[in-house]
Amino acid sequence: LNMSSLGMKECVEAVKKGSGWKKKKGKLPDGKGIGMACGFFVSGAGYPIYRSDTFHSTAEIKVAEDGGTVILRSGIAEIGQGADTMVAMIAAETLGIPLADVRVDSGDTDYSVDLGAYSSRQTLMSGHATKDAAENVKAQILEVVADKLKVEVKNLDIKSGCIKVKGRKKIDIKPFRDYYRKEHRGWSNLPDGDELSFTEAARMAFLEKGTIVGTGKYKPPILGGKFKGAAVGTSPAYGGSSQVVEVSVDRDTGKITVDAMTDAHDCGLAINRTMVEGQMQGSLSMGLGEALFEEVKFDEKGRLMTPSLGEYRLATALDMPNIETLVVESGEPNGPYGAKEVGEGAIMPTIPAILNAVYDATGVRITELPLTPERVLLALKKARESSQ
Repeated sequence: LNMSSLGMKECVEAVKKGSGWKKKKGKLPDGKGIGMACGFFVSGAGYPIYRSDTFHSTAEIKVAEDGGTVILRSGIAEIGQGADTMVAMIAAETLGIPLADVRVDSGDTDYSVDLGAYSSRQTLMSGHATKDAAENVKAQILEVVADKLKVEVKNLDIKSGCIKVKGRKKIDIKPFRDYYRKEHRGWSNLPDGDELSFTEAARMAFLEKGTIVGTGKYKPPILGGKFKGAAVGTSPAYGGSSQVVEVSVDRDTGKITVDAMTDAHDCGLAINRTMVEGQMQGSLSMGLGEALFEEVKFDEKGRLMTPSLGEYRLATALDMPNIETLVVESGEPNGPYGAKEVGEGAIMPTIPAILNAVYDATGVRITELPLTPERVLLALKKARESSQ
């Protein structure tokens, strides 16, 4: 496995400091415990379910004919994890324009190829395809601008929605601006600043080339060996995480209360820090639910006994403690702008951290989930009996 970046050590140090581990470990009263665990996960599977040469993600960016907006079309699945915002931010960063000028159309296979929201793949893979499409659009626009301004295209860039020429503080845009105003007489919001705007440049590119459309694509390099099973676990990048959990265990009832959770995750680069923290918090909530509540039960005839959320318990806001989220950025060389996963990877340490905290609180190692009060009480009882 190619660990091109892995901030596991930084994650461990972050939760150690953030949780006050040294002050608490071995010093908590009976019934209270603190536990720690680590985990890592792929940033997208290295191969599709069936080996194929297909691209894992493609994207298309069209510049509106009036030059004011770019439309990103992607087959990504926005399921609440923030995929639409992520690709919009990557497109805006690559094109050098404000985020507000990017519109995302997603969730339709007519837009592009995308293998789906699984294996924590969309930031790295869909992000790469988006970046590639944006670079294609940018190159087309700057080619026209370079010709109009009589400069080499390699010396042009777009920053903050304006054309920049390397090595020059100012460029003579008067001929360009005069032509633009003449061509667009009667239009509202004609540009009047000292710099050539992206809108002007994109519109001029349209007048020269027609509708500007850029396409992008991504598939991982060849990973793993050629023998059967070699593709399992391969990925272009891996995210790491570490957690410290504090619990209280009622020895009379077996009830477990999670008092605090400290989580550190290496996401390579936080494209949107708020969404990264939200993903981390959601993972901890799901992990806590798996550890304490969620259980599929069948009767002796094989009938499901937990068919609805009335019987199949989920963690709610009332079950969750305050969570301290610590973002670690290791800079992933294989990810767009250094980014990688912060999806399923964040849940990996949650269950073992809770189990370790319960062991620290009670001295009893429980190996079956969920940690229902009945199961915990029975384990405590067996431990007392065996010690007598």
